[in-house]
Amino acid sequence: MIDKQRIVDIYNNLNIHSWTTGKNVTKGWVNISCPFCDDGSNHCGVNPATELFNCWKCGRKGHFVDLLIELTGLSFGECKDIISDATVTFKERPLDKIRNTLEGEISESKLNVNSTVILPRSFELVTNSTHFPLLDSYLERRGIQISTVISNFCGVCWAGQYMNRMIIPVHCQEKLVSFQAVDLSGFAQLRYRSAPLSMGRINDFLYNYDGIKIGGRMIITEGVLDAWRTGVDAVAAFTSTLTKNQKKLILAKNLEELYFCFDTELTSYYKSRELAKGFEAYIPKVVVARLPYGEDPDSYGKDHGKEALLELIKGVDEL
Repeated sequence: MIDKQRIVDIYNNLNIHSWTTGKNVTKGWVNISCPFCDDGSNHCGVNPATELFNCWKCGRKGHFVDLLIELTGLSFGECKDIISDATVTFKERPLDKIRNTLEGEISESKLNVNSTVILPRSFELVTNSTHFPLLDSYLERRGIQISTVISNFCGVCWAGQYMNRMIIPVHCQEKLVSFQAVDLSGFAQLRYRSAPLSMGRINDFLYNYDGIKIGGRMIITEGVLDAWRTGVDAVAAFTSTLTKNQKKLILAKNLEELYFCFDTELTSYYKSRELAKGFEAYIPKVVVARLPYGEDPDSYGKDHGKEALLELIKGVDEL
């Protein structure tokens, strides 16, 4: 049996908001927003008497340790330590061990920059004279300037399998390595599509990688629109994880500063914490930013402006 206050202390130390009373909270339980589903409230509760959790929305249940693993990305043993001592968060690991771990992970992977990628047949480059109502309404909804689309060499497709989508080319080392196709209609089952797998995996690369200076600064976001909103130093990883090829690309820049700015979903945030740890031995300044709850770089930048977004990202203390 674990003390209820201990659970609250653990959440506080992990910067996770919790509830002990109110809507959705069973008496004696401690609730948070569920990391396993799109919980917009606080349906995931832990029973201190049994140390078991249950989400009243998605039905996921298990031991408190399993919940902490999902929230933090840490190992089973590390999460047990957190329960034993509420002040424990992330164990300090020697830099040489971190270095060996990352080098061992990526050393066997060969970075291939595929130059056989071709854009869809119906691709039409966007210019100031482009008349495509779906694109106009999409950009207006998202608060994106047409100049941003033009400067990033994006196009639209009028027909074919990518019909009614904006095509965003992805380059690496001045070669076209993939593209992302964004639904403009709002009705497609898949909001984002990528180049066929036969042309290579999009998440082996980083969007805007060529725009990052050697020895400079890189801000890693999840999506292309996040990167657009953040600015010239931002790249997009396409997910909240990094592949071996992406890690190699990051190290190849010999960066002075590396920032992670993923979405505020708890699992994304703690994944970025763990990813960031692996680069501490190589990059002098490694920072993990956390935006206000419910925000991502795209939405925050749209509402508050690019300068406010960058100020928030760079204002976070280093790891």
